[in-house]
Amino acid sequence: MGGASWSIVPEYHLCPRFERTFFNVLFKKPPRDIRQPEYEPGWMQIMVWRSRMLDNLRPQPRRELMEAWRRLMQAKLKSRVPLNSTQALQCRRLLDYLSDQRVSLQEDYNVKPLSAADLAMARQVLLEIEPSETTQHHVDFAHALYKTWMDGDFAQKPRATELQWTYLVKALSLYGGGIEAKEMLYEKWDMTEYAVYLTQDDQLLEVVARALAREGKEAELLDLVSHAQARGIALNANLQSVLVQYFASRDRIEETKAWFTKRIEQPQCHRDTYRAVASFARRNKLQEWAMPFFIELGESTPKKQYWDVLLQSILLMGRSLSQVGSMMNHMVDRSGDIQPTINTINGLLCVAVELKDYKLGQAVLQLGDDKGIKINGESYMHMLRLCIEAKDFDRAQHAYEQVKYLEPWGSDFKSDLQPQFGRLVNHYLVTLAKQNPPSFPLILSILDSVEELGLRLEPATVSALCLRFLENDQHFDVMDILSINTFLFSEAQRELVQSAFIQFCLDSRTSTSRAWGGYQLLQQFFQDLSFERRTQLMEAFFARKRPDMAAHVFGHMRQHRSKSLHPRMETYIACLEGFARYPDLAGLEMVHNMLKMDTSMQTNTTLQTALMLAFAACDRPLKALDFWTQITQSQEGPSYATLEAVFWTLERKPGGYKMAREIWDRMERMDLEVSARVYNAYIGAVAGSGSEKEIRALIMKMPSVVGVEPEPMTLAIAYNALPGRELQNEFQAWAKLRYKEQWEEIAKVGRRMNEYSLCQFKIDRNMRAEVQMPA
Repeated sequence: MGGASWSIVPEYHLCPRFERTFFNVLFKKPPRDIRQPEYEPGWMQIMVWRSRMLDNLRPQPRRELMEAWRRLMQAKLKSRVPLNSTQALQCRRLLDYLSDQRVSLQEDYNVKPLSAADLAMARQVLLEIEPSETTQHHVDFAHALYKTWMDGDFAQKPRATELQWTYLVKALSLYGGGIEAKEMLYEKWDMTEYAVYLTQDDQLLEVVARALAREGKEAELLDLVSHAQARGIALNANLQSVLVQYFASRDRIEETKAWFTKRIEQPQCHRDTYRAVASFARRNKLQEWAMPFFIELGESTPKKQYWDVLLQSILLMGRSLSQVGSMMNHMVDRSGDIQPTINTINGLLCVAVELKDYKLGQAVLQLGDDKGIKINGESYMHMLRLCIEAKDFDRAQHAYEQVKYLEPWGSDFKSDLQPQFGRLVNHYLVTLAKQNPPSFPLILSILDSVEELGLRLEPATVSALCLRFLENDQHFDVMDILSINTFLFSEAQRELVQSAFIQFCLDSRTSTSRAWGGYQLLQQFFQDLSFERRTQLMEAFFARKRPDMAAHVFGHMRQHRSKSLHPRMETYIACLEGFARYPDLAGLEMVHNMLKMDTSMQTNTTLQTALMLAFAACDRPLKALDFWTQITQSQEGPSYATLEAVFWTLERKPGGYKMAREIWDRMERMDLEVSARVYNAYIGAVAGSGSEKEIRALIMKMPSVVGVEPEPMTLAIAYNALPGRELQNEFQAWAKLRYKEQWEEIAKVGRRMNEYSLCQFKIDRNMRAEVQMPA
């Protein structure tokens, strides 16, 4: 009454429960806002351009496209977010389009072409931002930039052409094109104007060598070094470092020793070489072999950077931290005593991280404190990694907050600290997501700070977090993560996230409601979900006995704007066969209407058989028989699957026995060879009319008709089809005596009550629209 609502309560508490519904509605919190998808500036316009080109529609004016190009590149340089593979592909296509003179002539003559500055911005994005992917699309984009510059009228500054060549070599080296970069060096090797870039200005020899090592191209790497030495370029510390690190990381003992002891131009190896050898010696128990080299290094009064590496190496070689601390008091170079700094401590923390020794990390911090050295943000980064490995999440969160507060990447001292921290935070989130149970408030707080710091989540992190939030029914949090991140991913990266969602939906341990929630998110955020995966999901919901959900998946395929994702003939058939197993009339009628409107579909016997099965299962036998009529009047005619389907339909139709008998008589006149499945279906149609004695005769005739003895399935079909408990009991008594073994076998599957309170065996008829013809 009015604002009150009554509820049924136990007799001992007969007070009505009043709810102030008007005020509840008035002051009810609004539903949580869903984050809108986030796109980088200019990227949406580029994607719209590509979509229009594919649909043969008029694209946007060139002025707008050039502005989109500039906005995207400027945003990249500001955010330091790398160009992903999909963006590299589409930007290369857009560059080709904007550079096409035929297109420019058709438009406004006053629109200037892309300038040297526009091309330089794109080149900066490729070369100055650490890539998250290294693909052929990036290589192609680098080539396109170089070609566009060379074809244009940009060569005004001295050595401009040579500089553009060096940029291309660097880009190829960075994005997996090391072999091509090597060939480019060989082409220009003997040209004086390019020689300066090989070993002096840009150190391209080392750049390409590192690329080959990174790509695992050993033969090409060694060939490059031999090529250089044969042309008078001596082995230097930098090139030696590349080779030693390559072989040491693979624990190739003889090669590592050989390259480390080779004569080089400089008096000492590169400090990275010593560091790699120390780790290599520890892993391979070669401390005795390596120690003399480090003693020699210490006795040579090296510079401060070498002392830091020497302390790390001594610690790796098995010396105690106290011994390392004592060595700090005796560090000298040619200028005098050297004092340890925070870089010294951070280097020792790196050793603790490498050894995954949390206690050693704590001891290093104490050593720094004893020396009066104040730890910085980089120190906390190392401790965060150690705490994560030790599963000490309280201290890990403290370290995380310190890094976030200090922001060590704010200075120019180590510009790679922010991407390092980004990778570390991703590792932290994935580790937290794996805990059982996860601390969702902690994860959400970290996600908030990740956005504030401008860090990006990796696809594996997004996948791990989304699945845990889905398991906890936190759909809004999943939507936020997907909105912020997935539209910044490349196609390949989105594929990784899709795979995680698909696996979650297909996992039998996932509840149906959560699987459906996962699919709805896929449908909302991944319109590019592949045809095969959509079909897989449809079949999975049928397997979960939710034909209504499967019908929606089918409907989303049919309504998709991309024709490549529309249902095909086999999709219609699979869907209709699903309705035959798990009936749903509303879903079936929706799919049938879609089929009637689908001009790309040409009906055939298999498709009409599937329709017959689906309508028969949904208690529409008369509608099902309409398809039988169409099949018999078609040029193709019925198949064995059709015969099985029509008998199965007549089993469900009152008075269907008469038509079944007519079809059977026609089959006998045609002298058709009959399979056991068709014969079983005919027995079911006869049994559906209550002719219990006739089905006995049919079962006993089975060997002479189809050449095999009655199967357990034969008895189960006959028993299930009989329309009455008394008839079933009579048949059971006969079958137990006549076919004892078959009856005992079928009895093992168990029985259930149907909607008419008749007992039936739990069998799967596995009705299909297409079966193999008998030999």
